[in-house]
Amino acid sequence: MTLHATRALIDEALAHASTTREIVIGHGVLTSVADHVSTLFPGRTAVIVADERTWDIAGREVLAALEGGSYATGDPIIFPATPTLRPDLAHVARIKAELGPDTLPIAVGSGTLNDLTKRAAFEAELPYIVVATAPSMDGYTASGAALVANGVKQTFECPAPEAVIADIEILRDAPDSMIASGYGDLVGKVTAGADWILADALGIEPIMPDVWAMVQGPLRGMIANPERFFQKDDAAIEQLFQGLVITGLAIQAAGTTRTASGSEHQFSHLWEMRGLEYEGEVVSHGKKVALGTIISETL
Repeated sequence: MTLHATRALIDEALAHASTTREIVIGHGVLTSVADHVSTLFPGRTAVIVADERTWDIAGREVLAALEGGSYATGDPIIFPATPTLRPDLAHVARIKAELGPDTLPIAVGSGTLNDLTKRAAFEAELPYIVVATAPSMDGYTASGAALVANGVKQTFECPAPEAVIADIEILRDAPDSMIASGYGDLVGKVTAGADWILADALGIEPIMPDVWAMVQGPLRGMIANPERFFQKDDAAIEQLFQGLVITGLAIQAAGTTRTASGSEHQFSHLWEMRGLEYEGEVVSHGKKVALGTIISETL
């Protein structure tokens, strides 16, 4: 499937999304971030939420673009790069405490930063947007935030961002491990689809044809020839990110994660609750989903 055709699917999915209004993917798009937020959220004060890595990758540029576009900004919230930021409720509380009634939180990062900001914005009754820094998971456009409470990974209620902005050069230059994570999350839709077929046959969760087509229609083409994603090819990275975005939008349209999550995610959640690590580092969600996909297919 061509990039143009996939973009058309995104636009169609946006029409059915419950929250997200705009998806901006392209080259050099961070320079125009002030234009987008001024149109969508006039009169607010932007507060960037990042860690030290994502601040250097994109946060500083986003702040400069906002200031250059005369959009009001507050002090950024920047977490340390090390140790690895965990999706803890304490971090949600810290973000929320620094948000005013007219704030526009802007998450600059990927999975954890997006989920923390998503939940904090919900608790503060604010809209938020995300600037993606890696094609690492489908949660950018998904409702709900995966957070740790009392040592258990849980999905907390909160709407998706109202806008997603992604610069292809930044996505392309993400670490190979994060690109692999995104691919793993996308491959998981194969077993998620199979589980949905079973749930439909058993009368538990009927298949929604339109939503099914959003995810499963382009899926085989998107996951084919995975080596291209590690050759720093702009078109390949854009297609990977588009696939992840479509999946999240499908979750919004369906009002359930059934469209994108099946038994492979159950393995991932189990390992997350047990604090699975590899060589002292937390294993990414997408990699756990990929391994769960292999196990589910074997079963």
